[in-house]
Amino acid sequence: MKVAIIATDLDGTFLRDDHQFDHGRFQAQLDQMNAQGQHFVVASGNQLQHCIDVFEGIRGELTYVAENGGLVIDNHGNVLAESLIEPTLYQELLTYVANEPALAGAEISISGKQAAYIRPQDDSPIMRYYLSRLQVVPSLSTIDDHIYKATFSWQDTDANAHADLINQQFAGRLRATVSGGNGLDVIPPHVNKASGLAYLQSHWQVTASQTAAFGDNGNDLEMLREADYSYAMQNAIMPVKQMATYLTPYDNNHDGVLAAIETLI
Repeated sequence: MKVAIIATDLDGTFLRDDHQFDHGRFQAQLDQMNAQGQHFVVASGNQLQHCIDVFEGIRGELTYVAENGGLVIDNHGNVLAESLIEPTLYQELLTYVANEPALAGAEISISGKQAAYIRPQDDSPIMRYYLSRLQVVPSLSTIDDHIYKATFSWQDTDANAHADLINQQFAGRLRATVSGGNGLDVIPPHVNKASGLAYLQSHWQVTASQTAAFGDNGNDLEMLREADYSYAMQNAIMPVKQMATYLTPYDNNHDGVLAAIETLI
């Protein structure tokens, strides 16, 4: 079985819970993919620079669908596609979250073209792991940058109800998608990992029947629908398992994606 595109989410999917992966095993796979003309795509809700940092030391052709699909870029730095949140809409979102009692206590980070931005009260080791080129600013409303995504998280709170509130308030203008149990990303309504993957399929003239994709969470669902070889992780949430065609042989902590890639190359 051969495919032309292999796309994978990072956290909970390609990466173990300690944020690591088997570099040697993957490097050998990437060498083979590159030699055979297969494309490896990193499809993540994370900031682009963080995705690049994850693969530091890996040699070969990688393509990134970052910011939950808001930015598509190759590893030579060529921007292939991007979608931004309009400045007035961005300000409206910040105001709504600040004033809606049900959304109180949110930690906030903003992904921009030049940097990622947080407030002093949100500075933490976990923020600094996920956000590269980080700037701590006194106010998120004064950022002068192209904005791809706003991320909100709450301590010990399921983000699904918060996503519903934002989606009701900004229906047709912005979309909130849960990226983990306590966090959600707010992006333009037409943007998701699937839109980034679909762009690459068109760019490379590859069909869904030649595409494999791996995911574990709600923000992977649309991307998995773009791939005939759709894989849910053993550790995926139930909606992902129900939607995907295949289940990886192992969970993310036991290199489930790498094991499945071996059958695809």
